[in-house]
This record gives sequence, structure tokens and C-alpha cells, in this order.
Amino acid sequence: MHYSIIINPLAGNGEAKHAWQAIKGQLDQENISYRYQLTKGAGDAEYFASRIHRQNADEPLTVIVVGGDGTLHDVLNGLIKAAPSYTAQLPLAYIPIGINNDFAKGYGISLDPLKALQQILTADHAQRINIGHYHDAIKEQDHYFLNNLGIGFDAAVISQANGRRKRRRPLSRFGYLRHALSVLYDLQPFNLMVQRQSSREFFKKAYIVIVANHPYMSGHLQVAPTAKLTESSLDLVVAERKNWLITFWQVWRFIHGKLADSHFATHYHGQDFHCTTTSLEFGQVDGEQIGNQFMDLLISTASYPFYQQALNN
Repeated sequence: MHYSIIINPLAGNGEAKHAWQAIKGQLDQENISYRYQLTKGAGDAEYFASRIHRQNADEPLTVIVVGGDGTLHDVLNGLIKAAPSYTAQLPLAYIPIGINNDFAKGYGISLDPLKALQQILTADHAQRINIGHYHDAIKEQDHYFLNNLGIGFDAAVISQANGRRKRRRPLSRFGYLRHALSVLYDLQPFNLMVQRQSSREFFKKAYIVIVANHPYMSGHLQVAPTAKLTESSLDLVVAERKNWLITFWQVWRFIHGKLADSHFATHYHGQDFHCTTTSLEFGQVDGEQIGNQFMDLLISTASYPFYQQALNN
């Protein structure tokens, strides 16, 4: 097996640069065949992934990402867009060195870089996992996600948390609540339509809209407790803005991973959703902002091969 490695040296507030030296030393010690590239700016990871696929499509190769969820997201999209077919996809593996490491927690990957490496080296086959796909009908673009997609509240919280100062660790529940209450003061609810096959539901005051393919978000939140990477399905949770007392209760349950089971939220579980808004709203995908825009998103399941032994297997 040959490995092509994409490293984001800035991930984890620069920890990835130091971790890579330990990983490289282990690879050399075990005489592993590999090549590596370091990203320098936005767009590099996706570009490297596309180029790796074009140059190695017919070789037994696994692409390893050393970085955070954002780097993994970019590499995944680069590989999928470069693959001419489902069967031509190059397997992925992941050494998590980010702030939140949501995907690692959902999949079962050690947060110790050398242990995560051993999960890759000891794997004997690739397994397909569930990922999310969405088609932006306004921009006519297709993208894929590994963790979640959010409209409104969580995108605003992530934007504020990332914008105020450089974060060195995941937000605590108290920290998330502090940002959440600040966001709620200015956040306006919006009209949302959710279409599933032949049924439609309208929400006049939506403010929390999250689609997830595994439970974890922002380092510790479990927003979609029934979503699993091993099942071809997604969870969609929608909450409407109420009075301040109920809104606070919704946010409290959201932070503690219990909003999906609340009487003040609607929880869907399925393979396809069509979500549209009638106003400009902020969105996020895998913790990265996708801008302020009208949302017309056709969301569905997809799959991708990972060559890595999960901790719980």
C-alpha cells in the first residue's frame, strides 16, 4: 500500500506541524511508502486531492489527511469531484489535529496522532461510510459533508466564536451558551420549507436547522443522536423561535444533545430532504461558513471509502 498525505501545518493552532514530524518518523521507521504535501492557503487541500486522483487513479493508494475537519472536508470534495465514477474513488484516512475533531469522534479515530496512524496501517480493507451530499439549486453546485450542515443559529454561533479570537480548544457548554445568547439577541427567525418525497412542512419562525450524518458537533454537542456513519440516512432537526423562556429551554436542550427529542423541535430521519428559505440566511458546512444567501438545498446521502480501523471495531 502506498500513501499520499496532505498536511495542513496550521491545523490545531499549529499543532499539526509538530505532529507531522512524529508521524513522518514513524512512517520512515516502518519503511512505509508515502509522499506528502503541505497546504499553504485556502483551496490547496482540494486542489492537491484532485491532482492526486488524476495522477494515481489506477494505483493502490490511500489518501491520508493530517489536519482538522475543514481540511478533511476539502480533500473529500476534491477527491469526489475528480473521480469519474463511484468505483474509481480513492480511499481516505484521517489523522485528526483540529479544534473540534467531530468526524474523528463520530467514526472512532484516536485523537493521539500516532495511534490514529496505527489505525490506518493496521486496516486490511476499505469500508464505505455514510456522508451527506447537497445540491445548491440556486448556484447549481454540488458539495459533500462529513459532519453536518446548518442554517441560521449554529452558523451564526460558529461565525461569532471563530471571529472574536483564535480558539485553542473546543467551546465548552458554557462558552457555547454565552455565544448562543449573544447571537439570539440579533438573530431573526425565518420561513423554512422542508419537503420529503410528497410531503411538505412549513415553519414560519425557524431558527435552528441542522442536518447531520453523525451525532457530534463543535467538539462535544450531540445534536443528532440517531444519526450513524454506518447507516445510509440523515437526521434533520428544526426548531422554531418561541418566547424567551422556551427559546432558552430549546438552546439548553440543544447544548445538552436533547433538542431532537424535545416537544419544541421537529426531528426527521431519512435519506432525502429539500430545504428552502425565503430570506438570506447564514449557513455552515462541516464548521465552515457558506455565506449569507437564499437557501434552496436538495440534501441526500452518499458514501465514501475509508481505509482505517475504527476504535470500536
